[in-house]
Amino acid sequence: MFKRLFGFFPLLCTFSAMAAIEVQDPQVRAMPPSVPNTAGYLVLTSTDRDDALLGAKCDGVKTTELHTLLQEDGMMKMRPVEAIELKQGEAVALTQGGYHLMMMGLSQPLKEGEQLSCELQFRHAESKVVPLTVTRAGEEDQGHHHHHHH
Repeated sequence: MFKRLFGFFPLLCTFSAMAAIEVQDPQVRAMPPSVPNTAGYLVLTSTDRDDALLGAKCDGVKTTELHTLLQEDGMMKMRPVEAIELKQGEAVALTQGGYHLMMMGLSQPLKEGEQLSCELQFRHAESKVVPLTVTRAGEEDQGHHHHHHH
């Protein structure tokens, strides 16, 4: 009886330790030293129920906000959002042209290949610390400083 009961124990531990939120492709863009802001991108999937990303705190960053890009009066404008809804089982990509983590007030320039640790906060799931890999800013990012249009 005990042998059978304890045979399930590792399975139960594995199941209870499963993360409710899966994170894929976490990255942040390295910007020129004169630019104190950058953006973080990743893909989130809530595996066990509907949830929402409510915020983030990143090391070496004064303020991290959830933002989206909207078309207003014929112009693309960035706007903060209160939450990014996550439907169970559906991947939500935070990308350059949509939702993203807006990081304002970098304490020092990011270097390609480094990692920036961010704690993501969710409505239901426990907070999750995610290392974002610093990638080189592409040509499209160099002129992509609409951050002051808030």
